Amino acid sequence: MNTVQLGKIKIIDPRELWSNEERDFTPWLADNIEALSEAIGFPIEVEQTEKAVGKYELDVVGKVVGTDKVVVIENQLEKSDHKHLGQLVTYAAGLNASVIIWVTPYVEDEHRRAVEWLNEITDEQVNFFLVRPEAFRINESLPAVKFYVETAPSHFVRNLREAYKREDAPRHTFRRMFWQEMFDYLAADNHPNAKGRQTSADSWVGFSVGKSGVSVNVCMGQGSKLRIELLLSASTREQNEKAYEMLKRKQIEIEKIMDGETVLWDEMGSAKSCRIAVNYAYDKARAEDDASYRKELFKWIAPNLARLRRVGAEYLAKGNE
Repeated sequence: MNTVQLGKIKIIDPRELWSNEERDFTPWLADNIEALSEAIGFPIEVEQTEKAVGKYELDVVGKVVGTDKVVVIENQLEKSDHKHLGQLVTYAAGLNASVIIWVTPYVEDEHRRAVEWLNEITDEQVNFFLVRPEAFRINESLPAVKFYVETAPSHFVRNLREAYKREDAPRHTFRRMFWQEMFDYLAADNHPNAKGRQTSADSWVGFSVGKSGVSVNVCMGQGSKLRIELLLSASTREQNEKAYEMLKRKQIEIEKIMDGETVLWDEMGSAKSCRIAVNYAYDKARAEDDASYRKELFKWIAPNLARLRRVGAEYLAKGNE
């Protein structure tokens, strides 16, 4: 009879992973917002960290993807306390937030009850979430983090999901149009992986380079910037750092391939992934209304997409790393 070997889960102090809340934990949370989004049930996109609100600084501000609902996130590494609760309400009022999220690894009962009470007395336009991150290892594995929702408004996630099912938000409509026109432009220019592609409401679309854990993505980034990135997203940080360091050693060659574009070399802090990228500032309002302007953007996208796919194929897909 086979015996299944199981590892032992060990809960670890978050301070072992992030020694400083502002310098370490907040950037990590912003870079890994998808994990928090998955826990609470709807997608968030980060717009700014350490945003000034009066004389205070809010950790993270963003939006619910595809809507104008403002999201404010206040996080800490210690037990929940009155100070952070007060700051959270202050930030929510200052930014007219719809979604207010308090992230803390140790939740005091009185603060759980306070958040429940806030949801009881406010209408459906204001929604408070209390979320607990738990850090752990399995035997001697790399650390991992899982988010647990301690309390949330019972109606909010259900209503938001139903809204997504009913119709696209204006932002989604624009993305679908932009990506479809881009695919058509690329296909006409004989770019691989463009012909017959299905459009998407996501803020990015990806293209393979022939190696698992490596892709080239075209993204609608924050601050009205288009970004084309060679993303290293293998299963471990060590794999991605190894590939990134190999590319970095070829920096002069790679930047020559990019033909004068300013290349961003981004290790992405404490995130698992790494990337190299090029950016292009654009007028989003004009892009929504002007087809000829969108074609200008595609003229920038097409060659830079091809160049980064070439970098991925030549330096990574052929096993040179």
